[in-house]
Order: sequence, then C-alpha cells, then structure tokens
Amino acid sequence: MKIYIAEDEPLAAAKLKLFLEKLGESSDVSHFDNGMSALAAVENEPPDLLFLDIQMPGLTGMQVLERISGMQVIITSAFDKYAIDSFRFQVTDYLLKPYTLERLQTALNKAKENIRLQQLDRQVNAARLTVRADGKTEILQQADILYLEALKDYVRIVSEESGRRMQRLTLGTLASIGEQLDPQYFKKVHRSFIVNLRHVVKFEYPALTLTDGTQIPVSRAHRTDPSLQLKTIITH
Repeated sequence: MKIYIAEDEPLAAAKLKLFLEKLGESSDVSHFDNGMSALAAVENEPPDLLFLDIQMPGLTGMQVLERISGMQVIITSAFDKYAIDSFRFQVTDYLLKPYTLERLQTALNKAKENIRLQQLDRQVNAARLTVRADGKTEILQQADILYLEALKDYVRIVSEESGRRMQRLTLGTLASIGEQLDPQYFKKVHRSFIVNLRHVVKFEYPALTLTDGTQIPVSRAHRTDPSLQLKTIITH
C-alpha cells in the first residue's frame, strides 16, 4: 500500500513512521513536510492512503483536502476543533495527537477496508456497460456482449442474454463506447467492429466466427494480431 505522510513536525512524522513499521506498513511510505509538496505529490501520483496534518506551512491540511479526492485520508492533529470540518470531506478517520499504536491500527484497518470495497466496486462496474437505448438506460453485462458495430452516428450492441440474442442501438461512436469496455476481452478488429474475444470460436482471415455463428470482418491491419489466434483467445 502506497502511503504519504504530510506532517511538518519531524518528531510526529518519525513516530508515525515507526508505528507504521510496527504494523508492517513501512515498505512504501513517503514524507512531505508542507502542504504544497504533499499536494503536488498527490496530484502527480496519488497514494492509497494519506496521513494529513492540519497545521502546516504553504497549505493547511484543510486546504489540501479541498483540492483532492478519491483516496483514503486520515487526519493527524493536536486539535480536535477541526474534526467536524474535516469529516465534511469524508475523511477516513481523525487521529488526535498523541495517539496510541492501537488507535492507529483501528484507523488503518478502516482505510484498508474502504480500499477493498472501492476495488470491489471498480471490478463490478468494469464488468458492466451502461447504455442509453430506445429511450431508456440499460445496464449490460460485458460478458454477454458478442460484438459492437459502428453505424454512422450510432453503435449497435449485439449480445446473448439467457439464450436470447439481443440488439440495441445507442447514440455514440465505437471509440467512445469501446473505452468503457474491458481491454482484456474486447478487441477492435475492423474500423466498424469490436468483438468480445470470449465469444470467438474461429479465426480464418478475413473473418472471425462467433459462438452464435456470426462472422465479423477482420481488417488487414489485424490479420496477424496475436490476440486473435485461437490458442490465445480467452474462453473463461
């Protein structure tokens, strides 16, 4: 887990590093002694967890909080008066100095559990595709999609759901919708087609055959693509 410590007091930073070492979390820890350098590091390469002091030179911890999002933040402060304001930014926990090793362990466990849930949520979302078709919003399972075809200003999405072949037209481009698909499974094989490799059963240039018998044209540029060879096609 990548951890940043934003703390201007050397003794406080040293104590936190020592506690993290005792808790087995010292392998990837970086320290910043002011708010400006901490913010620059977060914007360049976000950590999994940020320990953030409130009173720092350059930028205060509250000012840093106003500019960041998407990560676990544990406040470390000698003052409890900032607690209510900091929780408006959905911080993970608030450690009041001096804190004990056990109190740090509790806060660390919260952060780890939140990170686990965020990762699970990303995995669930990655397995789905949300589209607008026929005047309504639908959520498709990416595993069910056979292929996508560009049709002028629309994209046709063909899927097989519970043994039924389904087709949907959604406004957009093949590129914009393709960006939402899992690149491990979906491959653009022609300027007008993206296929789901899990449903490819045969490849003989210039066409792929899918599990439902549909043949999809393959452009010359993709004829030697290793991912289209049967021995590398993902079937799970």
